[in-house]
Amino acid sequence: MRRHPDLVPLSREHHAPLRLGRHLLAGQGRDDLAQMLPSLSAHFRHEERTLLPVLEAHAEHALASRLRGEHETLASLLAAASRGECMAQAGRALIDHVRFEERVLFPCLEALFEETVP
Repeated sequence: MRRHPDLVPLSREHHAPLRLGRHLLAGQGRDDLAQMLPSLSAHFRHEERTLLPVLEAHAEHALASRLRGEHETLASLLAAASRGECMAQAGRALIDHVRFEERVLFPCLEALFEETVP
């Protein structure tokens, strides 16, 4: 499925976190995580700045809450994983979050974008 042009950059940014998630599941990737933490944090902030207002404006409060909550949980888990703690749990959460965005959140947003186009 082709992504809405506004979502393509965010979708492309998901490739590296998926790979990182797999490495963390295997108990590896701690060095990669240290390098990726700043970009992951920036990605979360960008999504919250751009996607949350769209969701809230269309009364998609449950999705907005889930996005916000998963970002908070991931920030904590990834910080712990960077210290060598709960790496598999962080990896699973990261993979599940990307899948949620690609399979649930982005299709919903694309439908909302289509509704607003005359």
